[in-house]
Amino acid sequence: MTNVGLAPYGVQIASLTQELQKIAQAAGFHYPLMIGIEQENGMISRLGDGIRATHFPGAMALGATRSPNQAFDIAKATAKELTAVGINWNFGPVLDVISEHGNATVSVRAFGDDPQMVGRFGVAFAEGLRTGGVGHCAKHFPGISSTRDGRRGSVFHAKSNDEIESTEMVPFRRAVAAGLDSVMLSSSIWPGNHAGDEDGNAARAQHIIREVLRRQLGYDGVTMCDVTDMPIFVRDPNNIGEAVVTAIASGCDMIQIYHNPAVQMQGIRAIYEAIETNRIQRSDIYRSSSLILRLKDHYFSWRTALAAPDPQRLPNLMQQHRSIARKAYENAITVVRDERTLIPLSSKITPKDEVLLLCPVVRPLYQRAAGEPTMDPFECFGRALSHRHPRIIHAPYTAHGITQTHVSLIKRCSAIIFITSNATRPSAKSQVQTAGAVNRLCYNKPMINLAVCDPYDLLDDRKYGTYICTYEYSSTALETAAEVIFGERHAAGVLPVQVPGAPAPRQQRSWFVEVWEKRRDLYASADLWQDCLGRKWPLDAGTLSALLDRPGFSKHFVVRHTTTLELLGLCATYIIMLGNNKVIGSLALLLVRPTHRDLGIGLSLHDVAVRHLRKTPGITSMQLGSIFPRLFPGLPVDLPQDDLAWFAHRGWKLEDNFVYDLFMPIDNFLITDNLSAQLAEQGITINNCRPGDQFEALIDFEEKYFGSYPGWLEKYHALRESDDIADAIVAFKNDDAGAAAGGVEEILGAVLIFSPVGNNQISKDIPWPKVIGDRIGGLGFVGVKPEFRGLGVRKGLIVAAILELKQRGLRGCFIDWADDIETYTSLASRNVTLTV
Repeated sequence: MTNVGLAPYGVQIASLTQELQKIAQAAGFHYPLMIGIEQENGMISRLGDGIRATHFPGAMALGATRSPNQAFDIAKATAKELTAVGINWNFGPVLDVISEHGNATVSVRAFGDDPQMVGRFGVAFAEGLRTGGVGHCAKHFPGISSTRDGRRGSVFHAKSNDEIESTEMVPFRRAVAAGLDSVMLSSSIWPGNHAGDEDGNAARAQHIIREVLRRQLGYDGVTMCDVTDMPIFVRDPNNIGEAVVTAIASGCDMIQIYHNPAVQMQGIRAIYEAIETNRIQRSDIYRSSSLILRLKDHYFSWRTALAAPDPQRLPNLMQQHRSIARKAYENAITVVRDERTLIPLSSKITPKDEVLLLCPVVRPLYQRAAGEPTMDPFECFGRALSHRHPRIIHAPYTAHGITQTHVSLIKRCSAIIFITSNATRPSAKSQVQTAGAVNRLCYNKPMINLAVCDPYDLLDDRKYGTYICTYEYSSTALETAAEVIFGERHAAGVLPVQVPGAPAPRQQRSWFVEVWEKRRDLYASADLWQDCLGRKWPLDAGTLSALLDRPGFSKHFVVRHTTTLELLGLCATYIIMLGNNKVIGSLALLLVRPTHRDLGIGLSLHDVAVRHLRKTPGITSMQLGSIFPRLFPGLPVDLPQDDLAWFAHRGWKLEDNFVYDLFMPIDNFLITDNLSAQLAEQGITINNCRPGDQFEALIDFEEKYFGSYPGWLEKYHALRESDDIADAIVAFKNDDAGAAAGGVEEILGAVLIFSPVGNNQISKDIPWPKVIGDRIGGLGFVGVKPEFRGLGVRKGLIVAAILELKQRGLRGCFIDWADDIETYTSLASRNVTLTV
């Protein structure tokens, strides 16, 4: 493994990585090298500085967007830029949970303080990296605890097992279930972190790796750790050998040695010696090697590793990704409070007034190459403010606080913009004292406070009435903050951590709910769908229109922003006729834009929709999800627990009855058993339905046995209207008595098929086959006469339907509403996991 730290220009990196891969191939390596980077984005951006590669927002900024979709998009874009320069492995995402005030070790590298939310964003980020072609490494298992003086500690010393299970374990459990490429272990698990620890006693580390991570969480991938961060090495670098051996013997599959080549070679030699003395078992080396090779086999190929560097690839990607990054920053900037309504600042000052910008002296966000001039990170912010107000005075302050010059400027200027950066850290505590001094000098002058990294800086001190968080001091984040301060942009971000000592803020209110209108709301609804669900279930505006626009059977509702009129929420409802004047009400869809959740929009839509359904004449029951048209038959299986609780709290009865939609590739579908012969022996024939008497007999059969199923009988009736009777495949048996009276056949069962072409209404009601790909058909409505169930008729109908679709030139079969999953599993279907 080679690790890239400071990134030179893209072509230089691409040439370097290609040369390394050539050396590896010449040495006989079966797979390319794993070339890794710690590209967390935000405050830890090794590659992107906005000039040489795109600077993307970090984890907490993404958490503030409330949109896992944006985390996926950012990670995917990050991966594309990494692969453009030959980097194929990223040490991220961070799955640590901010579980204490001002955890300086993790800070803005984490998505937030809600374990479920961290899990959702972490999985989305990992999936984005994977989609972009880069392996990921979730970290830092099992979490990091910080002491009051900022030192790292083990969560197992700071918390009970129950507390750990309900916080630190939650994101990792979720990520393991979704599939992790590799996991980086926290340095806090190693001996020597706490009083009483013995450097050589790694029993706790072994327990965490082998018992907690592998057995309890079920993780079976690669584990790794940075041995130069272990206490035994930090105290004495000559202990590198002992550190390496301790890590591997405890269960680590890979180790990082961030040090010079001499120290690295010393660590490698220690491994050989430990194998010879049986301190490390050969079987452990073989097991780790197999895990690493499995990871390499998934991601790496010599074709891509040895591709010639393209000087235009990275610049082209940067151009494509600029808007993605900008959108995320716009949705991340958070106005935590504005008690004196100082935003927009232009409403409180005149063009002639001077505004003082007070900034701390901080390290540059990017390390400059030799000979390049250093730059104040806040210089771009000063320029952005000056573009909006010509009289900006930019004055840095140091750890020594303010001078008499600062005092004079504060008295002279009409408004103050005061910046803090990681003010809760011991090394920066003076920033809090400086903020207090400036606040006292301001009297009644407008003072706007910006936390440009850790949001905890002045979070719990309400004397700072206007408080904005940017989560990093990158140029795009600060420029967006300038737009917010002067009222050019709404701050859409939501604080991803709780204010210390305060209950979780729930700024809910009643929203004005309007009836959905196709002409006005369709494209905005499609954008909302894309923002909420588009990554997993992409639908275009045309398909969504066909699903929503059902006059007489549907009524939908929307909430829009009171000033911008942006569509913030959508609720779709349908009514399903069940015969005998009975009606089922369907609350089919409830979407709220991620940036505006927890504000009462969903509740307002829900209550209006439920009232509408209850007033429908003949209503007998209501359900979550829809039957036809099909959006989701119920709540998706991967819906977060908090969302499930939200519906349960509103009186919905949630049951563990799963409905599966399945997908089967059918290009190579063959029947190898003797099912046809078994059915023939029973006198059972399966074929396409014929018009006339057989179709009428089929209608009578469906009405008798399945007429009470919502939407079922209508789909069979519709075949006559669309002239698609052959889309019904029937199982029948000659009735001797009936044959004497005219040859009527006894219907034993039937199934419906549908394809993207033709007039069959089912293909218009179920959008998911089109989402899967071209030339995808489907089957559904499989029904068998009770006394013939279990005799192979159902399986025979399904096989006949698949073979008919294959004969029509289709390549895949979508299986609608599968409640008999065993039958399909036996035919080797592949579960798409669309809905449950």
